[in-house]
Amino acid sequence: MNKDNHFIYIRHFPDPKSILKRKEKTKSEIFRDAIFVLDTNSLLAPYSTGNENIEKIRKVYEKLISSNRLFIPQHVVREFAKNRSIRISELYTNIDQLLSSIPTVKSFEYPILGEIDAYKQLKESINNITREIKHYKKHLNSLKSGIIDWNWSDPVTSMYQQTFTDEILIKSSLTEEELIKEYTRRIEDDIPPGNKDKMKEKNAIGDYVIWQSILELGKEKRKDIIFISNDEKNDWLVKGNKQPISTRFELVDEYFRFTGGFNFISITLNSFLEKQGLEIDIVDFFNSSDDRSDLIETKKVSTINTLRQIESFINDYLELRIIHGDDVVSIDEELHTKINIFNDIFREEYFSTKEWSYLADYLIHFSNLLSQIKSLNIEIIYQEHRMKRDTRTEVIQMVSLCKEFLTKYDAFKLII
Repeated sequence: MNKDNHFIYIRHFPDPKSILKRKEKTKSEIFRDAIFVLDTNSLLAPYSTGNENIEKIRKVYEKLISSNRLFIPQHVVREFAKNRSIRISELYTNIDQLLSSIPTVKSFEYPILGEIDAYKQLKESINNITREIKHYKKHLNSLKSGIIDWNWSDPVTSMYQQTFTDEILIKSSLTEEELIKEYTRRIEDDIPPGNKDKMKEKNAIGDYVIWQSILELGKEKRKDIIFISNDEKNDWLVKGNKQPISTRFELVDEYFRFTGGFNFISITLNSFLEKQGLEIDIVDFFNSSDDRSDLIETKKVSTINTLRQIESFINDYLELRIIHGDDVVSIDEELHTKINIFNDIFREEYFSTKEWSYLADYLIHFSNLLSQIKSLNIEIIYQEHRMKRDTRTEVIQMVSLCKEFLTKYDAFKLII
């Protein structure tokens, strides 16, 4: 046993007197005068609702901002910028998969049956179904075009841009070096939050950076703070039978000590909205699930479907080169969108799960290959339009990478 672990509770609860001094308030009492801090997942959650509800949420935020009661850590805004793109990509992917899953109606041509009423009715039904499928595809393609046109003007982002001000953005006064040093100490002592993210390769420190911002805000304002978060990891909440029960007492106690006697609680966005008088039940169909394995399985299926579409583009390209030779140098630019979708869907954080672990080597290899193919294709298309430089070298490289992808993908198909 690590000798440092003998007294780990001292590092979790440095002042036992603060545990006994706390005068418990009910949530309703805390709500009356507390300030609110938004987490990243709360900013992302409205992507699962409609414009009417987004407008209602905007009015709540505006009211709180006007009374100096709503704040957002700068790190939350950065995480939103990163994950917002993933949300949009997933919307686009879901629509694209609907398009690719639409069945075709086979023709049925037997003129000898032409005088039979059932044959006439069947032909009419085929024509009606074909026409409706055409309209269905048209509407789905219009949705895809609408998402592409959003750029940074989607309803959720636009609402935040119009509502949030520079004054509500908060950050820690600690330097990056100081934050890393303190985070490392907390990880060694298993102090939440962020201790459950220590295996992440990127942004493992994120929760702690947000927490430090909250601590300093509470000390400056001398107020209770309510953290609005849908994050149900054990480093923020105590759970019973997989359901959140209360805020981790380590966080409650640290906030009490740091601020000189004030309260901290964490609640979900739905609970917050309910307290504000809004009957909005936002079900986050991107990240929230009663069974996380169901979500991961869905992601896996989406990843595999996207890879199939990429395979089709690459096969078409290589076949066209066989037929037309060097007259065909570049791949359809739609491939770039598929590669972006693929790279956004699969996330290395899932590789620790049994549903994904056996796919990790393949997916990482695919990601590297496809990124190279995309980069070469962009350069080839650019030079093609400029007509200033020969791209035979790039084409040869890209063809080789495409063949390597197909070889690896054939092996991949055997295990799925």
